[in-house]
Formats: sequence, C-alpha cells, structure tokens
Amino acid sequence: MIRRGCDTSFFKQLMLGHPQAVDVWLEAVRGGCLLIVSTLVLHELLVLYYREGKPEIGRRFVSRLQKSTWVHIVPVSISIAEKSAGYRHGLGLSTVDSIILATAVEENCGELLTTDRHFVAADSQGIVKVTLLA
Repeated sequence: MIRRGCDTSFFKQLMLGHPQAVDVWLEAVRGGCLLIVSTLVLHELLVLYYREGKPEIGRRFVSRLQKSTWVHIVPVSISIAEKSAGYRHGLGLSTVDSIILATAVEENCGELLTTDRHFVAADSQGIVKVTLLA
C-alpha cells in the first residue's frame, strides 16, 4: 500500500477544501493509501484550534484521526529523533519539521505532502519525494 507522510499544512489545506488534499484524503478513505502522521502534527493541529478559540473542535478532529483506519499516528522514537537531528542540522529545518520529515522517512513513505517549501531540500537531496500542495 502507498504510504504518504502528512505535514500539518496538509490538514490545514484539507480543512479549507483544497482539491488536491481532498483527493488524497478520499483515496485514503477508500483504502488506496495510508496517511502517516507524526504525533507532532497532532500537537500543531491542536495549537491551531486553541488559537482560534475552538479547542473542543480540535480535540474531536484529532480523536477522529486517531480512530481512522487510513491514518497511522507515529510517536517519536529514538530512531526518528536521531534522523531528525541530522535533518535539522543538515537541512536547517525546525525541530518539529525535521521530526515530521524523519517520521516520513522512517515509515517508508513514498512522499511527504505539504505546502511548506523548505521541505523541497529533502526532495532535491533524494531523502523523500516532496509534493507541494499548490
């Protein structure tokens, strides 16, 4: 099965109804791929909802992600932490983004879905294919 890593921005685009994000989501719902999500993405999503004054909606959304058979939530392991440190240093990513990248690599994702251009360096260095949601 195709494994797709998801940055926080993928879910932001999904909530906005971005066609490419919706298509990937529906593909996953139908069993065509598995969405790989770092626990730090859940953290960032919850922060977004707290900032909007809607923490309960955020908690329900994260709970649904956790219960979805087409979403695999990945905690930060020692291996992910080690890879992340290298990506943070080598690519200049933030700690959170380097962990999201390391999670996608550790989980053998075919691509990382994001809107964040700073991940493109990972693609150009052959670490993982990065798909920018336009």
